[in-house]
Amino acid sequence: MIKIECREIPEDPGLAERRKKELQRIRELASCGKLKSDDFKNGKLWREFKELLYELQHEKCCYCERKLPMGEAHVEHFRPKAKVEEAECHPGYWWLAYSWENLLLACETCNIKKGAKFPLEPGSERLDPEDCDLEKEKPILINPLKEDPEEFIEYDFFEEGLEECTEDDLSKKLMVKAVGKCERGQKTVSKLTGINNRHMMQKRAYKLKYIYKVYVDLRNTGDGKVRSSIDKLVQDCVSSRSEFSGFARFYFRKKGFI
Repeated sequence: MIKIECREIPEDPGLAERRKKELQRIRELASCGKLKSDDFKNGKLWREFKELLYELQHEKCCYCERKLPMGEAHVEHFRPKAKVEEAECHPGYWWLAYSWENLLLACETCNIKKGAKFPLEPGSERLDPEDCDLEKEKPILINPLKEDPEEFIEYDFFEEGLEECTEDDLSKKLMVKAVGKCERGQKTVSKLTGINNRHMMQKRAYKLKYIYKVYVDLRNTGDGKVRSSIDKLVQDCVSSRSEFSGFARFYFRKKGFI
């Protein structure tokens, strides 16, 4: 999980107008009673959102950082749009349903795991409908649009015998687990996202084997040209465009190379 760079959404005027119309429709429904998820169905609009977010997030899930085929990507609402699991009487953040500052792209695993969960820190009050002063709330879930997740999350892994690991070892035994540095970090990785889904931990293990080889080559080479080439591999690994770059950054920082 990494911070998503500040985005300028390249939407055309037509999309902006459609967002405005949809919000007005939802506002009218909200005035008549409790909203349901089905009230937000507008396939064409969500497809447009998804296409833009897919490019802006480098085809990665906002939480686990897995590279996604377009067909497996879901538009994720940081603040749930129709209900909040922890607050039965709250109507959901329907007025933010079409707001770019509340929209992310997530894989199915993370999207389902989070669902309508949105716990707040003790003492924090929830926003009332139409209140857009988001600073009033103090969510538990780390917001990759506003915060740097790398300040809250680190990783537990081991390297012993890694070079001899077979494909079977990597897929069945070796895991790279995300660990919270604080309560918010811990709840984000264990309760609110699929970051520590078994499949995700296995996929990070494959990344570990690759970056471990890069690290060994980097540590052992004395040749300037070779070193320059390996440095480029390190930069590719930690780039925001790279899958699991949050883990790669943690790894190379730990080794003292970035």
